[in-house]
Amino acid sequence: MRRMRLLYHLFLSPFCRKVRVALAEKALPFELKNENTAERREEFLRLNPACEVPVLVEPDGAVVCGAGPICEYLEEAFPEAPRLLPDGAAQRAETRRLVEWFDGKFKSEVGDHIVGEKLVKRVLSNGAPDSRALKAGREYLGMNLQYIEWFTDRGRWLGVYQRTLGD
Repeated sequence: MRRMRLLYHLFLSPFCRKVRVALAEKALPFELKNENTAERREEFLRLNPACEVPVLVEPDGAVVCGAGPICEYLEEAFPEAPRLLPDGAAQRAETRRLVEWFDGKFKSEVGDHIVGEKLVKRVLSNGAPDSRALKAGREYLGMNLQYIEWFTDRGRWLGVYQRTLGD
């Protein structure tokens, strides 16, 4: 049995970053283990046969795979820790919708362009990065960060949810 919560992750993955932020926000101690999923290590495949990160292993041996399920698990398993979701089913659903939308948008507009070009192409295929894709990724990054700033400045989340939902 492990003594410390362990998160298998890749540093540049936005999904792993989301879990690291959630763990930090909930003030839950954890250790990190970089996992190169391309190696398809047998030990890691036993934890997650899909061979994808993030994977959270709890001190009692419980294993939770995927950013969304891990964040949901943390919210449910540790209700005494700072909450990540607002009260009310409709507000939580809206939060989940926005998170899902942003995760997909950020990955396709920023991650696929920058990480795909600089890391995947260079390391896995020895190819040269496409400067147009890198430039697009940087532009999308700026736009996404501006949107986050705009969004968080409007009523500190819950106020936005209430206006969105007509409360």
